[in-house]
Amino acid sequence: MDRKDDMDLESLKNMLSDVPDTDEFDLDSIIAEVSGQAPAKAAEPKITAEPEKPVEPQPAPAAETKAEEPKTAPRNKKDKTAKKAAETAAAEHESVEEAREARIAAREQKMEERERRTAQKIAERQARREAKLAEKEAAEKAAEQQEIVEEAAAEEASRKASISRKQARAARIAADQAEEEEDIKLVDPEVAMHAARRRSGILSFRSLLVLILAAAAAYLSFAPSFEALPLPVVLDILQNPTIGIGALAALQILALLIGIDVFGNGFSSLLHGRPARGTLVSFAELASLLHCASLLVFPDQGGVAVPYTAVSILLLYAEMREARGRSLAQARSYRAVCEAEQPLAVYSHYDSEIDACNAVKCPLYDASSFLTEIERPDTVDRFSLIYTPIALALAIILSLVASFNCGEPVRFFWAFSAILSVSAPVGLLCAFGASYKNTASRLLRSGAAIAGARQANLLRGTEKVMLLENDLFPTGSIELEAIDNLGRITDEQILGCAAALTESAGLELGRVLTDTTKERFGITFTARDVRLVEGGVTGAVGTSRIVLGTAALMVKMGIPIESGHKGQINMYLVVDNALAGVLTMRYQTTKNTYKAMRLMRRMHMNAVLAVRDFNISPAMVEEEFDLRRGFADQPDPAGVDRLLNPNYAKGDAPAAILTREGAGPFMQVLRGADKLAGAVRSALTLGTFAGLLGMLIVFYLLYQNAADALPVMNILLYQIIWYIPVFIITQQTR
Repeated sequence: MDRKDDMDLESLKNMLSDVPDTDEFDLDSIIAEVSGQAPAKAAEPKITAEPEKPVEPQPAPAAETKAEEPKTAPRNKKDKTAKKAAETAAAEHESVEEAREARIAAREQKMEERERRTAQKIAERQARREAKLAEKEAAEKAAEQQEIVEEAAAEEASRKASISRKQARAARIAADQAEEEEDIKLVDPEVAMHAARRRSGILSFRSLLVLILAAAAAYLSFAPSFEALPLPVVLDILQNPTIGIGALAALQILALLIGIDVFGNGFSSLLHGRPARGTLVSFAELASLLHCASLLVFPDQGGVAVPYTAVSILLLYAEMREARGRSLAQARSYRAVCEAEQPLAVYSHYDSEIDACNAVKCPLYDASSFLTEIERPDTVDRFSLIYTPIALALAIILSLVASFNCGEPVRFFWAFSAILSVSAPVGLLCAFGASYKNTASRLLRSGAAIAGARQANLLRGTEKVMLLENDLFPTGSIELEAIDNLGRITDEQILGCAAALTESAGLELGRVLTDTTKERFGITFTARDVRLVEGGVTGAVGTSRIVLGTAALMVKMGIPIESGHKGQINMYLVVDNALAGVLTMRYQTTKNTYKAMRLMRRMHMNAVLAVRDFNISPAMVEEEFDLRRGFADQPDPAGVDRLLNPNYAKGDAPAAILTREGAGPFMQVLRGADKLAGAVRSALTLGTFAGLLGMLIVFYLLYQNAADALPVMNILLYQIIWYIPVFIITQQTR
């Protein structure tokens, strides 16, 4: 059946059911015919009389009469056929309905599938959009996080770089020390002290003789140019050059014989690969002698007529005074070692926990380590390893250029002697000995000694100073002022419990309370399970639990107290969670300690309080010594234990030793180290500048053949002028 013929048979059936049930309409046959199941039979029309046209009766044939008799049987058969056709039509209708429902279900399924796909596409687009947004946000967050990480990494790298530089510096110093110790031979301190003192005395006398010879040579050099200065004609270099130059050469040879050890050490150090400042002096002496010889052999060579003998002898005197000052300073350092029974050592220790260099006092782990530091090459020696070869090579090159520029190679000796006369200024030669001698003399009176400028430079680089209880409040500066008894136990028991706790904790306060208990004939107790806490100490005495602490600790425990008095420190004793008494202590600042703390303030150093006494705090120290806020810092109890560890600075080289306790000698060492290191650095800087500048000026004048600008007097004045600031700096170390 076509789609256009598809009609609602059920509604049609309902419509036809309203037709009267007559023999003219056979509903089942009509349905069968409509559905196309079987052809419909034409129903026999029933003859009815028409009123308008009367019909005459006619006799019916016999056949028709017979046919009308069995009328019921054919109707039953027709009914069965119609019923069967109806069933077939119903089945066909059901199949059509099923096919229609299947098509409808298929369409609905397709629509659902389409809707599902559409929803899925929308969800996918939404997911992609959200993913892109999330990815963008994640990228922005990642970029921000990366910036934060990079900044943190940069800070960490900077911190590590700073730490690594300090560690590399410490490693380099340790490597240099290990290499230098191979050439150091130690002797007994007392023997070394006498030897250094004897050498300083001999050098003092011999240097005085050399100074006299330098003055004589200067007189012979100046007198021919000044008519007011009397001079025999035979010694006049201008009128009798042979004898005059010979006299100057004789004075120089005599000076070399007096200072033969200093003169020989200059060449010896060069041959051993460790050129020193004395090497330039030795070459200057040799160049002056060669200049004298060239003037005698080639009198008409041009240039200056008077050799620089007086200048070279003056340089030899300066080198001898430098050696004398160094020997005398070492003798005083050895004396401090001999006088100390159990000396303390001062170390410059790098603490990786706080990333700072601390000046600390620790036991002298090895007695020979400080002696090694005294004999170790110092700052000026290490500086000479760089400056001397440069100055010597520059002098040779400039002398060759200046002499060959004039076309007279014989003038090389004049140029070489003139340049070497200013290559080693007196200020450079006296940069260390006098300052070291003054510092050692001052420290010896304070009960201390320093190893040298090299270790002084290490102490000068410290940022913090570790102070102990005895440094702040030495013996006798802490005393018990009063006991306030609240009536639970006796005064003797209060004092005895407090003394037992503090003595068992190892506090200096415990020694004071124990001595006071013995003076008052009180009862001494034994404490157990003693433990230091923040702001106090706890333990057990007998069957009672005892707590001794500050007001802050009482507030934490919830125990009501009264405020203390200015200048006084109250300690509260709690017995079995009940306040039993108050001990009033007085911490008095001594004159030496007060000066030491003020000196530390002027040196812009901060203090690290490595104290276990719970009464001593940064605020208390700043108030007692009139210091600025933030001057003192105190680590936690674990940090204090780490600082007080005897092996805290083990492995570091001792920079100085102390023969007396207290903050006074300690700060004198730091002050002396600061002055010594600063004086040596300033003197070396000025001396280096004067030497290099003088060599360039002399070379220029030699290149211009300006002999009139290079007499002996001008060279001496140049040396003296540049020594004046060095002399002033040296006097600051007294």
